[in-house]
Amino acid sequence: MSRRLAIHTLLAIGVCISLLGCNSIKSIGEPSKEIPEETGGDTNVTAPPAQGKTGTALVSYAQQGKVMLVDQALGFCVVDFMFVAKMPPAEQRYFVYRGNQQVGEIMTTSQTDETFQVADINKGDIREGDSVRPE
Repeated sequence: MSRRLAIHTLLAIGVCISLLGCNSIKSIGEPSKEIPEETGGDTNVTAPPAQGKTGTALVSYAQQGKVMLVDQALGFCVVDFMFVAKMPPAEQRYFVYRGNQQVGEIMTTSQTDETFQVADINKGDIREGDSVRPE
């Protein structure tokens, strides 16, 4: 019983830390929202014209993550997708690697916060520190 309590306590601490995280990191990897101003003299800095269709934008989903927490008894893990523009959608399949060897397979769920996402373990021996990559 004490092992289960320790796992739940660790998970609760991890979720609290991730929810309280540093807001200054939030903007890393996102384009600047500042509007260019005149640089002085005769030179004006202007924004380039928009390319492509209006109203459409490319969305970059997470390409790689790292396993931060594993609960084999309940069959889930917590994956850290640092520095991504958008978290992967639910029901996205990822393979888990230890070094260059594939050791398992996971499926993302809708439970997420800024950089962490919960995933169900489909198969394999997944451990903390393993890397997660798409199919």
